[in-house]
Amino acid sequence: MTHSENEPVETPIVYVRPVPASELKAEAAQRDIELPDDATLYAVHTEEGVRMAVFSDRRAAFAAAVDHGAQPVSVH
Repeated sequence: MTHSENEPVETPIVYVRPVPASELKAEAAQRDIELPDDATLYAVHTEEGVRMAVFSDRRAAFAAAVDHGAQPVSVH
């Protein structure tokens, strides 16, 4: 899809939410990643709810979203 110069380009919204590491332990273990049980990670999701990435801190999750042209929104 192409956009003309006068056509506004919509910035996609992504949702950043805290996730207990315990929710991701099985998936992390499949990738040989160890997570402490008490850690809180931050997942970035599409508007449809598809998880795109997981970060160790909220600031990094927001920065990555912005760097990739998205508008991050915090979800609790």
